[in-house]
Amino acid sequence: MRAAGLAELVWRRAGGPPGALGVVPLLLGERPAVALPWAQAATARSAARADAVALVLSDPRLTGPGWEPLVLSGRPTLVEDGDGALFTGELLAQELRKHPPSRALADSAMLRREHWWFLPRLVLVLDDVRVTPTRRRDGPADVVLAVDDGGLHVGTARVGEWGADPLVLEGAPDVSGPATLVGQEVSVPDAERWTVHETTGWLAGGRLFDVVPAATRELEPTPGLLARVRRQRALHRACVAELRAAGRA
Repeated sequence: MRAAGLAELVWRRAGGPPGALGVVPLLLGERPAVALPWAQAATARSAARADAVALVLSDPRLTGPGWEPLVLSGRPTLVEDGDGALFTGELLAQELRKHPPSRALADSAMLRREHWWFLPRLVLVLDDVRVTPTRRRDGPADVVLAVDDGGLHVGTARVGEWGADPLVLEGAPDVSGPATLVGQEVSVPDAERWTVHETTGWLAGGRLFDVVPAATRELEPTPGLLARVRRQRALHRACVAELRAAGRA
């Protein structure tokens, strides 16, 4: 966990394929955690309601010494850190070390005062954690595979040929049910550009049927100054709106 810079959070969702989100993996004490900005309140609460959640550490990019690919499965608890005290006191230093874009918003006392809305977080913590090894991902054909067959089966798989239907998956478990394939593209080492893509369908016999492809699997283009400003303003507005709706601002 300490050496991982990228991860995927996956969880069971009623009536559909597993949910998924690209995250920065953190530790709250010795418990795996993720700290989502309030703009992602709906996603955080959806994951917190799930009876099965997993944090997947299989991407070798942005990792440090001692990293190894793992799946951490557990029971989620959501802490609504409305004033940012928990995040600032326990998790901010980890995020600044692992996720360079956060440094532009919170790497000094002055920045934290200016971007106060960035510090309140929805902290999702995993308890009763079960750790299992998985295969590392080494290219765009490698994905996280999450399958719901009444439980949550999570690991990595390799796509034989994108665009096919069904998709042939090397390394898929011998289970069937609604499934989600998750991949990420990230600019290294700055992590400014970060594209998370999801492909969904029905897994059976090592193949994904009824494929709903991701809108894109390509890394987003380098943003210009205006695009950077607009993106930060959009995050600001969304965080403030959710904090106000929750009576926290």
